[in-house]
Amino acid sequence: MFIDSNNNPWFSISEFNIQSYCELQLKYIWSGIRITTKQMLQGTARHKELETKFIEETKDLEEVTIEEALELAKKGITSVARELRIKSFNFRLNGIIDHIEIGPTGITILDDKVGDIAYPGSKTQLFMYAIAFKDCYRSDLDIRVRIRNRDTLQTVWEEVFTENVFNEMEEKLQRMAELAMHEREFEPTNSPKKCAACSYKEMCRSKNN
Repeated sequence: MFIDSNNNPWFSISEFNIQSYCELQLKYIWSGIRITTKQMLQGTARHKELETKFIEETKDLEEVTIEEALELAKKGITSVARELRIKSFNFRLNGIIDHIEIGPTGITILDDKVGDIAYPGSKTQLFMYAIAFKDCYRSDLDIRVRIRNRDTLQTVWEEVFTENVFNEMEEKLQRMAELAMHEREFEPTNSPKKCAACSYKEMCRSKNN
């Protein structure tokens, strides 16, 4: 998160996943305390492997912009991209989409995660990517979001991005803004299991820790 020259907070989309785990983690991160775990390093390495594989598999394809891909979709042609940087000025969001497919039947935004459980925070992260993409490119195509097991490459969860989902996400955006502007207190998780696995547990004073 950072505050722009107009005193408005901007959020990294991955921060919504962290918020869902425990808002106290956000508090530490926003104050400059960042802890890199072994699992994080493994995740970065796996993402790099998938990116390298994608580059090799698509090296003979013609490179197109997202705008061109949206036009090609109208002609029945599907385009794919990986590690797509996205920025929404209206919602002040930025992030990197793991994998995206744009075709005649719609847009699929895919994120690679560990394991076979689609956690609420991971789902929120995907929906925020959808919001940012739609705001940036103004496409009328339906957007579907998908979580994939990064090791087996099997789909774990999939859902269509709808108006009702957007309304739910607006509430989360508002809460994040209030946290960033010190208009609301950071709430700790109520799960002792999360506390036990948290990389910030040594410094945390939560009652569950």
